[in-house]
Amino acid sequence: MPLSITIFGFGSQGRAQALNAKGSGWPIQIHLRPGSSRIQEAKDQGLEILTDPAKAAARARIAVLLIPDTAQPEFYQKYLEPNLPKGASLIFAHGFNIHFKQIVPRPDLNCLLVAPALAGTALRQNYLEKEEVPILTAVHQDADDTAYRLVEDYAGAIGGKKVKLFPTTFKEETETDLFAEQVVVCGGINALVKRAFETLVAAGYNPEVAYYSCLKEIKGTTAENLYRYGIQGFRQKISQTALYGDLTRGPRIINEKTAQEMRVILNEICTGKFTEELMDEKRNGWPTLKQRMKEEENHPIEKVRDKVDQ
Repeated sequence: MPLSITIFGFGSQGRAQALNAKGSGWPIQIHLRPGSSRIQEAKDQGLEILTDPAKAAARARIAVLLIPDTAQPEFYQKYLEPNLPKGASLIFAHGFNIHFKQIVPRPDLNCLLVAPALAGTALRQNYLEKEEVPILTAVHQDADDTAYRLVEDYAGAIGGKKVKLFPTTFKEETETDLFAEQVVVCGGINALVKRAFETLVAAGYNPEVAYYSCLKEIKGTTAENLYRYGIQGFRQKISQTALYGDLTRGPRIINEKTAQEMRVILNEICTGKFTEELMDEKRNGWPTLKQRMKEEENHPIEKVRDKVDQ
């Protein structure tokens, strides 16, 4: 019989992991703060809700910490460290706080990484449709010689019959994930789309046409095919005109100067400079984040989106 799991957090990833593990036959409990808007949703899914964090920790033989990275250290120190049973297991979906020592787990705890390489909605969908679920796994601390078995069992519980495990380390998962977020998946693609949109509009093109060409086509033309077929497989599915433009103009956009800045960003991640900056930003109430978000919300591309996507 699988051990019961207490999942702390019920966002996109928490919801998917809870429902997938429940579907795999694992007893699941969810901790949500009193008054959370997600309590009824979790109850509707047949999940047990625990609103007292100290009591939730005391009941957790396996604690899966899925609240935001920046909130985890304080939550661990206040509720998990003093209340988790001796010999319990602590599971993370991202290695950030362990690798950068924002959390130092008690020596009697197993400390595991089970990091799905999918967003929560895709994790749930792939599980239901029995599609492949890639998951990165690692063990930081094996306190009782059960951690390596548990990391595979839990990955299988949330990944289903087609789970594909990729052994890694907390260091590798953390640094590659942060790098990819900053230069490709979030920072890079958002900046590229916005700059391309601005270039077309400044040259006199219709903002709505620019919006569709630079942003909306990513899903239908690029993202799905890149994910499913890889770069060369994607290239086989586009026109010769697009292919020639890809091979001859792409390197002019992403060039050695870009690569040099990527190396700078990677160094900031690996040395802990980014982490120090991030935690200082949190302690100060997120002033830079709030200011940048306010600026971005007023960008012309958002006004076009409000107009054409209603």
